Amino acid sequence: MARVTRRKPAKRGAKRNNKRKQSKQGFPYIACFVALLLIAFISYFVFAVEKPATKIKPKKSTVKTEEALPEMPQPEWDYVDILKTKEVKVDIPIETKPSKPYQMQCGSFRHENDAESLKAKIAFQGLTSMVKKTGNWYRVILGPYERKRLAEKQRHKLQRAKINGCQIWFWR
Repeated sequence: MARVTRRKPAKRGAKRNNKRKQSKQGFPYIACFVALLLIAFISYFVFAVEKPATKIKPKKSTVKTEEALPEMPQPEWDYVDILKTKEVKVDIPIETKPSKPYQMQCGSFRHENDAESLKAKIAFQGLTSMVKKTGNWYRVILGPYERKRLAEKQRHKLQRAKINGCQIWFWR
């Protein structure tokens, strides 16, 4: 048979090392007193009997003689009549066209295959783009645009298709 070792029971009167100290707890007199005061305070306002209102004697009213109202004053301003005949001149600035057209660049890549794949994604959005080689870089460019607003409109269309990073500047 296997031998089982058991702990020896602690002796009575032996000191135990408890992490928590047990303190003497008496009856909570202060808490009961505060609770009773709170209950008495609330019940006073809930069940308080209203006192009957004292009757107020009406005051004797004095009869006032009506005075005649003065005549209604005539307006001193005649701007309403003047505004009907007034003519306002507005200077509308002449819209100036930019000296150069705008372009939008959506990417710049070292490899031509990367530029062509971005060009295909842009084509799926219904926009035409071109791949332009400058030095060792292949740039994907859209444009030219007469106004910057047209370029912004197409950039928002590309952003909805999760093609981000397009920049707009003057045509080179």
